Amino acid sequence: MSDTTYFIGIIFALLAGIVVQIGVLIQKNVINKHSDDPKFMLSLVKSPIWIIGILLQIIIGGLVFYFMAIVFIGPTLVPGLMSVGLIILAIGSIKILNERFGKEEIIGIFLMIAGITLLGLSELSIDVFSFNILNSGFILRIIVFSIVILSLAIGFEIFSRKYTQNKGFIKAIEAGLILSLNTVWASPGTSVVTHIVDGIMIEEEIIFGIIIAIIIILFGAIGITIGQISLKYGQANVLVPLTNVPIQIIPLIAFFIVFLSIPPNFLSIIFVIIGFTLVITSTFLLAKKQAEFEKISK
Repeated sequence: MSDTTYFIGIIFALLAGIVVQIGVLIQKNVINKHSDDPKFMLSLVKSPIWIIGILLQIIIGGLVFYFMAIVFIGPTLVPGLMSVGLIILAIGSIKILNERFGKEEIIGIFLMIAGITLLGLSELSIDVFSFNILNSGFILRIIVFSIVILSLAIGFEIFSRKYTQNKGFIKAIEAGLILSLNTVWASPGTSVVTHIVDGIMIEEEIIFGIIIAIIIILFGAIGITIGQISLKYGQANVLVPLTNVPIQIIPLIAFFIVFLSIPPNFLSIIFVIIGFTLVITSTFLLAKKQAEFEKISK
């Protein structure tokens, strides 16, 4: 990899993280204006500004720039570089959304950035080209795993309807759980795409790929909707990082128990343990701040 290629990849990764969070800021700005509307989601969909925010977050930042970054530097460093966007989110939430930003948020966000970076440096990756996604054991594991995660998300949904406290936190984690499954299912989906690009056409694999695409679209739509609702109940600079927690942790668990993979070396294990610990620690800090915010709001 040449220095130029590496530099371009870093630029795309940083742009991906920044554009994603700019999109979130735009959405939150619109959400603040419609949070009390009886038809909340319909009000958002009718807003051209909100649609621009969604396009920036999902299509331009989350898909185009993200994919380009992976093409140039691979998947290892991209999550950590993208997490720099959380700094943009923090600054924007103060300057644009007039949100408060205290010591807990600062520490929580920087712990999360450090944790995500270490998880990326752990080099946990799956060889999507050689992985057999049609293996019956793998299919059973990923289905059971998805059912368990969805059950957790449903549990959070039921809890949020029964109790009014900490609704923003509960919705943020629920959204993150559902969106995390996108990452889990994206790995076998990438395997299908890789084979097609290389001219390997397997009918069963293509059919499975179509099913995966439908699952990803469905989970994406549901997760984004719940994420938008969560933003009604708190600050973007707290709730967005909280949503990111399951998105980082669940694929890590799937790496071991769904894909039955192992870390490449001992250092990777150390990075995973420290990264996991930092992300969980940031969760407690941000959750505490969200609870305080909801108490004040009442």
